[in-house]
Amino acid sequence: MKGSRDLICEPFFTFVEDRWAMKPGQLYWAQAVYPHHYPLILQMVNYDPLDERKTEFRIKSYSSGDESHYPVKELGLREGELYHVYIGKQRLVVILGYIESEWLVGEKPQKILMCAPMFSFKSQHTQEMVIKTQAFAYPNLFYLPPDVNGCPEESAIRFELIQPIMKGFMQPFTIGSLSKGIPLSEEAYWLMINHLVKYICNKKIDDEIDELAEVYQGILLEEFEKDKIN
Repeated sequence: MKGSRDLICEPFFTFVEDRWAMKPGQLYWAQAVYPHHYPLILQMVNYDPLDERKTEFRIKSYSSGDESHYPVKELGLREGELYHVYIGKQRLVVILGYIESEWLVGEKPQKILMCAPMFSFKSQHTQEMVIKTQAFAYPNLFYLPPDVNGCPEESAIRFELIQPIMKGFMQPFTIGSLSKGIPLSEEAYWLMINHLVKYICNKKIDDEIDELAEVYQGILLEEFEKDKIN
């Protein structure tokens, strides 16, 4: 493990009986996507109204006016809407919130989750980056330790990639033969929320939690500097 073995709280993870609880802080597998440097879209080049399966598209960079030929009712595209192209993969996410929302009258409620994706540290990451992530030194990253009863790999939650994900894209994260859900422990959850609020609006939600994080940061960074000298 690249990070310090001195964790700010233990346990970092816990269990809930209902793996579909959608509990804030709970871990799920989901199809998470990442934005491109510039928007990519599917441009319709041939539309067959008699058989939509024969409709042809090409991937291209977005240009002003690409949406001018929409709406296309048969494809479910309203005026000004386009199909966008993203890269994504199944990865672990942490639930921040869950709601069943109905925007239009009579519309079927949408089951939407606000999720923060997790990225595991790789060999390209330096120990300094891992330690600083663990020490709350990066406002957009929240450290997750590897745990046989939780996160399978040393990872970080990336707040800058928080995204809505439909429930149909989610699968419960369980361990071994256990069917229980895996959320962050109460203490770890509030540490994450405090760090998230500071990232969003540079405010802290609790003086005690924030002081704990600052003291912990000082201890870890001091130990890391001593290890570099030795």
